[in-house]
Amino acid sequence: MQYIEKVARLKALQILYPEKHYTSTNASNFKSLIDPVTDSINDPNLKFVEFDEEPNYVRENATFFSLVRNEELYSMLESINYVETRFNRRYHYDWIFANDEEFTENFKSEVSNLVSGNTTFVTIPKEYWSYPDFIDQKKASNARMKMKKKGIIYGGSESYRHMCRFNSGFFYRMDCFKGLKYYWRVEPDIKFSCDLNYDYFKYMRENNLKYGWTMALHEIPETVKGLYEATKEYFRDLHPDYIPSNNHIEFITQDNEDSFNMCHYWSNFEIGDLDFLRSKQYTEYFEYLDRKGGFFYERWGDAPIHTLAVSYLLNKDEIHYFDNTGYYHVPHTQCPRDQETRKELHCICQSSIDFNWGSSDSCLAYYYETKEIERPSNVPIRGYTAHRQNNKRENIESIERDYETINNSYRERQVFIE
Repeated sequence: MQYIEKVARLKALQILYPEKHYTSTNASNFKSLIDPVTDSINDPNLKFVEFDEEPNYVRENATFFSLVRNEELYSMLESINYVETRFNRRYHYDWIFANDEEFTENFKSEVSNLVSGNTTFVTIPKEYWSYPDFIDQKKASNARMKMKKKGIIYGGSESYRHMCRFNSGFFYRMDCFKGLKYYWRVEPDIKFSCDLNYDYFKYMRENNLKYGWTMALHEIPETVKGLYEATKEYFRDLHPDYIPSNNHIEFITQDNEDSFNMCHYWSNFEIGDLDFLRSKQYTEYFEYLDRKGGFFYERWGDAPIHTLAVSYLLNKDEIHYFDNTGYYHVPHTQCPRDQETRKELHCICQSSIDFNWGSSDSCLAYYYETKEIERPSNVPIRGYTAHRQNNKRENIESIERDYETINNSYRERQVFIE
């Protein structure tokens, strides 16, 4: 009841004073309303951005990208404020916003006012957000009903499936991405509690990286049925020639490709090479999966699909973990363990709630093992335990608890699903 009252008061402020852009982090008397990362709403790092000009700075050929709806305006403004304050006020990269419906003039005005670069607003072409002609819509509807009854997160959502398919195989085909090299995905209601003190896009180019991430965790097995089998069919049976010798398949399987260990990069934060997504190899892989029907008959997500693709198609040294971001997306937080790093980056997160090194559901430790990277000295020394479908019940229950947290939060907040 207290939570509902706070949300109601916040909504009243947003209606009465729209020009103030009130959110849970900048409105008085809303301390720690939703965000477990921030301890104080008065933190100077959370003020609206003041752009630091670097007139001679040469930006990379890159853009931010957000898939968002009109009703998510204020949660999107909050995300923009974090990105601009912690990173983009120094570089002024442009931003692309996409919606399956036309953006309102108010949305475009409010968003453009906060972004330090140029903004582009696009309505997704219908062919990128609809059923292909080879999908049996009655079968798809029955599949959603069954998954909803089983309590699988987003199992009953139709629009969630369109979103995952769009993010897997279509967003980068839109005209607004033509000629661009890199994208950085940003969702509503994300936060960065540390300064991002170098140009991540430039780092991608200078180090010949094609995929960057900041969190990796285990997928729910019920959401990816048939996906790994279809992936092996494509790569092992049809196109073994697409697999580089220095691949990173080891990250997603620990039994000689017999099964998927469920490790995947969380795609709500990802920085990627658009030329990789446009490549013949990735395009054919997506189209092969699309024909299998798993976006609609199952609940295949773009995060495991991107993970499987980069694991099979890229050299392992083309995949990069961006550490020390202070990134937050419900319900997980990445927070630097080193106190000096937190001070240097002006972090306002608690290392005790760091998910990446602190949770058994995180795949970061295994990523370090597969890339033969020495672990930081200040992280737990426990080994990584694979999460397979026959894992110990307590591991599965832990994951279910995490996703119940997501479910509860999303029921109370506006999200990009029905």
